Amino acid sequence: MSHKDIIKRNFSKNARYYDRHSGIQAECAKRLIDSILGEKFYNILEIGCGTGTYTRLLCEEYENARITAVDISLEMVEKARKRLKDRPPCFVVADAEHLELDQKFDLITSNASLQWLEHPDGTFSRLARSLSDNGVLCFSIYGPETFVEFEAVLREFFGKDRWLSSAGFLSDNILKNSVGRHFDNFDIQEESFNVNFPSLLEFLQDIKRSGARGYGLAGDIYLGKGMIKRLEEIYIGKFGGISATHHIYFCKALKTKGLYA
Repeated sequence: MSHKDIIKRNFSKNARYYDRHSGIQAECAKRLIDSILGEKFYNILEIGCGTGTYTRLLCEEYENARITAVDISLEMVEKARKRLKDRPPCFVVADAEHLELDQKFDLITSNASLQWLEHPDGTFSRLARSLSDNGVLCFSIYGPETFVEFEAVLREFFGKDRWLSSAGFLSDNILKNSVGRHFDNFDIQEESFNVNFPSLLEFLQDIKRSGARGYGLAGDIYLGKGMIKRLEEIYIGKFGGISATHHIYFCKALKTKGLYA
């Protein structure tokens, strides 16, 4: 099973729990909508709509726009449909990296989902070509320092790097280079959010329910009760408690005629 298949399965299995465990994602959605308030968009593509938290904000702010919301998980889309039953956008169940885009959008946007791209540079190229002139790409994306505390604990216990999916997320320089190849006018802001948990087990359950664990631990390690207890002791010893970092980049790019005339 590929990493993308595992991610799709995990989001689908946990769709009914997602909203209770995605507070940071909801905060990122508010910040995204604030960054485009007052701008006029009439044809919007949202990538990775999930259960529709950000979709609802888009529908409220751009009630006259045509909104297409895409997600790889049918179960997540069904949750979004229920949330937006009074004003449903056009929902599409598909992998955005392989979606046929046969129209132009004046806004392409995504909240906390593009970190799962397998071919980010190719995807940014396709998105740039699918924007109208002076169209906007606006997204939030998780960065590689996400859950850096747990990564350090696993490294100390098991003795190697990159145990977590998040360790492979795009770095600041790679993200800037990838976006910059296709947009000559862009801005990227970086922010970290910290969430505290009463126990390591509750942290693990939280990232499982929100899909943030990605495709699991490298080596397919099973964390039994005894191992979780020992890892929690190391975690508290190193950081004074169970605190987890959500490392987020907020990006806004403008398509001008220069690159794709």
